[in-house]
This record gives sequence, structure tokens and C-alpha cells, in this order.
Amino acid sequence: MRMAPTIREGQDDRRGILMQVITTVSLSMTPFNMAASWAFGGVFTEQLTSEDADLALTASQVSWIVAIFNIGTMVGFITSSYVNPLLGTVRLVQIFSPLVAAFWVILAGRVLVGVSIGVCFGPSVTHVGEISSVNVRGYLVSFLVVGNCFGITCAYLFGWLLGWRHSCLVIGIGPMALQFLTSLMFPRSARWLVSKGHPLEEAERSLRFYHGQSYDVDKQIKDIKKSLGDTHKHNATLLQVLRLLKHRHNLIPFSLMLTLYTFFVFSGGLTATSFAPVVFKEVGGFTNPYLGSILLGVVRTIATVFCGIILERVKRKTLLMMNGIVGAAACLIAGCYFYYSKQLADYGWIALVSILVIVCSMSAGISPLMTVMLSELLPNTIRAELSGVCLLFFGALNFVMAYSFSKTISSLGMYGLFWFFTTMHVLMFFFATFFLPDTKGKSIEEIQKLFVKNINAANVPAPINLEEGRACVCAETLDCTCHGIPEEHDTTGFEI
Repeated sequence: MRMAPTIREGQDDRRGILMQVITTVSLSMTPFNMAASWAFGGVFTEQLTSEDADLALTASQVSWIVAIFNIGTMVGFITSSYVNPLLGTVRLVQIFSPLVAAFWVILAGRVLVGVSIGVCFGPSVTHVGEISSVNVRGYLVSFLVVGNCFGITCAYLFGWLLGWRHSCLVIGIGPMALQFLTSLMFPRSARWLVSKGHPLEEAERSLRFYHGQSYDVDKQIKDIKKSLGDTHKHNATLLQVLRLLKHRHNLIPFSLMLTLYTFFVFSGGLTATSFAPVVFKEVGGFTNPYLGSILLGVVRTIATVFCGIILERVKRKTLLMMNGIVGAAACLIAGCYFYYSKQLADYGWIALVSILVIVCSMSAGISPLMTVMLSELLPNTIRAELSGVCLLFFGALNFVMAYSFSKTISSLGMYGLFWFFTTMHVLMFFFATFFLPDTKGKSIEEIQKLFVKNINAANVPAPINLEEGRACVCAETLDCTCHGIPEEHDTTGFEI
């Protein structure tokens, strides 16, 4: 009699993968709403600055209404650094997704939408990274970016068909209701449960939910505990977490994330997407600027899906290098078109194609890569706290971009803006070439070791924890050897 094939111990079964996919789809509603809120700013700017606007607002008032969402996200991002360690991603989604739906229906609630999305966005990304299997993590985290792109497309589509008022109802309520209902069945991630001192039985149930009954739960929990170290404090304050950034193995991945966010915001793709109706008014070629905006959203979604397919086959840094090269060329051409716009009035397709290439290169490069890296790079011990700090920085950059867009166009012109984007793409290429580590195919625990310099004789990278001025080196066993270190030295044995 032929026996049915068995699943190897430690491998995820089909049910586990299915739970990972369902969780990712549910949590993708948060980036969907964040992107829709960005795009709503473009819809609002175009409709409120047109001749037939239904509200009499000054340009400064429009800029503040558009940018204030980013102030809300900044508050939400830093708030998540406090509440995520206490509640976990699943509880945050259950609390704040109904609030997002409620606040969308009033314009004055735009800042509160930002707060609610900001609280949930970072935890959603890190949660998907923590529950995903190594061989599908890139795909699943990329799906969050697909949700982001789809949100932009829907915002422009419904903004065009329904106007800015009624589009709020469609975009805000439906996705958040779906997220809330599905989140009721999700457990919190095992890494979060162990790092915050919850009973190991909860972590075991979480691993079986997300990976299946055949998964080697004991080995995974052992690996998680080893990466945290015996001296890990699960109740550390945010101030204590920030003090740990003076140590190399924490500072380097944190700095890499801040750099990625800087390139993402100021390399042009996000600006072109967020203010697509305004940009396409300058380009021409469309009787209705929303047609170009919707096309941009569709193209970006396709490019992101393509990137999700190849992400686990190509090195992370290769994608970012290609983004830098292709994006720099496209931004340079777009800038030249706008500079000679009068002479090239009959060749609007040049700018159209250039902008589509800029957005496609971003969508197949830094956009999904940045989201994947947020789930991979940050240290296990302080991931919940640092993700909020990273996203606070991201929100600040977004506010600067959103508020200064109109003023920058007035002072530099559209051509000057795109030539600035060209410079940022060139810098992105060099950053990817010389500084970005490759994390493809590595578990989160293995990635942590990339930033730890060895100080023991066995030459085995190991997690290091700080406890009241003592460096604690944890070998392959769970035993940690601690010794005093001077304040000016890093726990890796190197001076800061």
C-alpha cells in the first residue's frame, strides 16, 4: 500500500502557509489606507485648486490639509513604539482599524486617520516578517506593497468618479472592516511573545498556527531565545532602547533603515505618485489628469507584483542598484523635458514615459525592498520599539515632501525638482553598491549576526546584550558570559 508523503520536521505545511497568506492580506489593508491617504492629498489638491472648486481655500490651507495627515502618522509612529511592546500587532489592529474607518468620514479627522494608521503600519510590517517562512517572506512582505499600490489606484479612481468627499466613504470603511473581522482570529507572533516575557505555551500555539502542526516548535523557540539572550529585558523603556543605539550591532541596521527611507521619499517616485494629478496637468497628453494618475497606479501595482515574484531570486542590493540607475536616467530625461517644455510641447509622451519608468523602478526596487528590510534588519531585542522610531523619521520626511511640494515647484520649477531626484538616484546606487547587506534566504536570527563583530575565540557570531555596563556574549548554547566594559566601548569590542 502506497503511503502518503509526509512533511519533513521543521517545514511549514500548507495550512501554515495559508494562515500566513490570510494574515498578510488582512494586514495589507493598513498600507492600502496609508497609500490611499497620500493619494487623497493629490486628489484634494487638484480639485480644490481648480476653477470650479466647491470650497474656497488658499494654497497654504490646501497644503496644510494635505500635509497634516503626515503629522498624524508621525504621532502614530512614535506612539506605536510605546504601545506595540505592550499590546502586539494583532491587538493594535483590532483597536485602531475601526478608528481609521470612522475618521475617514470627516475632513477634520484626517490627522486622526494618520495617527491610527501610524500606530498600526510598522507593527503590521514587522508582524508579517516575523510569522513568514524564510522561503516566502519576500513574497508576503511585498504583498503589503501591492496593497499600498492598490490603495493609490483606488484613491485616484474613486476621487475621479465620486469626488473627494464620497471617495472617503468607499476607501475608509470597507478595507478596515475586513481587517478588523479577520484580525479576531490571529495570534500574536512567537518572537514578540517570547521577547515580551509571555508564557512559552502562547508562543508554541502561535508557531503552530502560522507554520502548521509539523513545525519544529522547540527548535524555533530555542533560536528566538538565543537571539534575545538570557539578559534581555522584555520591559525596557523607549529611552533605554534608544541608549542601545550607541552599540554597533543596533546602530548599523537602524542607520541603514533611515537611509532607505530618505531615498524612498526624496527620489521622486513617491512624489510623482502622491501628486500625480498635479504632475500630469504639467505633462499634458490627457484630457483628464486622473486617467494618467490611474494608469500610474496600475503600472505601479504590476511592477510591484513583478518584484514580488523575483524578490527571492535576486539579491536585495541588485534591485536597489537597478532602481538607482534606471531612476536616475528617467529623472534626468523628465527634467530636460520640463526645462524645454515649450520646444517639446508636441512630445508630451517623453515626460509621460519617464514618469512611468520612475514609478516602475521605485515599485520594483526601493518600495518593496524598504518594507522587506524593515521586517528583516531591526534587532530582535528592540524591533517593536525601533520600528516606530524609524517610521517617525519616515513620517517627518513625508511631511516635508508634502508641504514643500508646491513651494518647491514655484522656486525650482518642475525641471529643477526632477534634477534633484536624479542626484538622489545616483546616491542610491552607490549606497546599494557599498553599504547594503544581502539578506536573501537568511532567517531573522541569521540576519542579526551580520552586524555583530566576534569577540570570542571560537569566531562564532553571537547576539550581545547590554546590562548595566556589562557586555554579555551568548555562544551557541543559551549560556551567556558577561564581563565589564568601559562606557566608551561598543559591546562588540570596538570603540564607537
